[in-house]
Amino acid sequence: MTKTKHSALAAGAGLVVGLAAPPVDAYPALWLGMACLAWLLESDTPLPPFASRARVALSGARRGLVFGAAANLVALRFIPGVIARFTPLPWVAGALALGLLAVFEGLRWMVAAVACETLARARVPRPVAFAAGVYAGTFVPTMLPWTVAGGASPWPVVVQLADLVGERGVSALMALTAGLLATGVRRSLGRETRARGVALVAGALAVVGAQIAYGAVRLHGVDAERASAASAAVGLVQPGVGASTRWEPERAPEIVATLSDLTRFSEAHGAALTIWPEAAYPYPLPHGSRAEPAGAPPILGRGVRGPVLTGLLTTGGPGGSAFNSVLVATRAGLSDSYDKRHLLWFGETVPLADRIPLLREIFARGLGLAPGHRSVALEAGPVRAATLVCYEDTLPEAGREAMEDRPTLLVNVTNDAWFDGPESELHLRMAALRAVELRRDMVRAVNRGVPSWVDAAGRVLARGSPDFAAVLLTHPALLSTAPTLYARYGDAPWALASLLLANLAVWREARRRREPRRLALEHEGRPAASRGGRPPAGARAP
Repeated sequence: MTKTKHSALAAGAGLVVGLAAPPVDAYPALWLGMACLAWLLESDTPLPPFASRARVALSGARRGLVFGAAANLVALRFIPGVIARFTPLPWVAGALALGLLAVFEGLRWMVAAVACETLARARVPRPVAFAAGVYAGTFVPTMLPWTVAGGASPWPVVVQLADLVGERGVSALMALTAGLLATGVRRSLGRETRARGVALVAGALAVVGAQIAYGAVRLHGVDAERASAASAAVGLVQPGVGASTRWEPERAPEIVATLSDLTRFSEAHGAALTIWPEAAYPYPLPHGSRAEPAGAPPILGRGVRGPVLTGLLTTGGPGGSAFNSVLVATRAGLSDSYDKRHLLWFGETVPLADRIPLLREIFARGLGLAPGHRSVALEAGPVRAATLVCYEDTLPEAGREAMEDRPTLLVNVTNDAWFDGPESELHLRMAALRAVELRRDMVRAVNRGVPSWVDAAGRVLARGSPDFAAVLLTHPALLSTAPTLYARYGDAPWALASLLLANLAVWREARRRREPRRLALEHEGRPAASRGGRPPAGARAP
């Protein structure tokens, strides 16, 4: 096939993966799309004679990038609407931004393809090389880090291995299945390799079967743990505040009144803790303050007994910046705050702006947010909460940091008022993996999004509506089980194993390349050179 046909088919495979997103929700498309990419990577690539090793390794880069860009065009299709609603730019500018962002996010798949081709040329079996490549790609920094495992979270039984290998490991396992399927089908088409092809397809089915079997066992175990654990009644407030309304000072009293009304409703229906979304309280507080601001409507207003966990901005950061914070308000005062540690690129920070002053001067002057530096457990009655702010619940690293203080409940506070369409649902699907990785229930208070309660197995037990102000009443389990293997060690064991595999493959390939030269020298009657390049002891130099 020509390069153009390869690229067109890669784009089609990426669009297939996009079918797993709402509203289509065709989850098998995740495996099918990756299998198509694996097939294309195994196809012969037209290369000039005596192509360099770098040229060979990069032969799959184009297909990987096109695949990733196409998948992200579907997954992130809400971006043009955001730009059109909240900036003076025309819709065409939003479409251009979507294209650029899709290409940027597609870099993960480009790296995956390059790693796959490199390992395959080193004689690593194709399915294993593809799985290792996809795993390597998940470490590439991106703005909106979604993975195929996150897309599969509505099928909880297939993602339970995340408590051992994390979201990245589950993605690699899904890629292994896709790679086995692609290579197996290809071999099955040849008369001489048909039996091997059938065996590989059976291997793909066996991997999926093992995933499902482990998932079924763990689902049963998690249910038993949750049944024996204490629980708490938690109210999740969705105030329905518009994205720009939050920043209008004259609307602040009205916002607090709405929050107070919803909190009274929550407490009247038995909630022991009420949670407000990210930056819900519209009055800034000095960082470290233990009292509410004088002259402003309080968090615990008339008829509200508390405790209330709320997002807000706290001032006093470096250079006059503020923190995106969360704290608990009780009648005794305010708790210490958790300050968001992982800021959203270009929404809250500019990458490398803290190290390159010129970037801060050009781009980051108006953002004014600083990252926090530690995790803080927020206690409210029987609840010991670890809080993830906004997109932190999509980051495995942030989830592991949250477990440092041994929480009994994960809490996410988010403001999705900026978005429309599938964004909030996609956010929920990615967040569900944190509950599985850490084996803690998670509750999510989301403004203009999908408030939700996710159990420790990643199942969404309750969800609210993004369309109107309301309270979602939940009863999450308060688990204090020991940290999971993934919470303890993260990706380090599996990343190390992948690196060892890659180095072993390269060493074996280099040894294989040296063998013909050694045999040729022996055939000519000359002593073979040792590994160090010197002749054996006692041998004369030719």
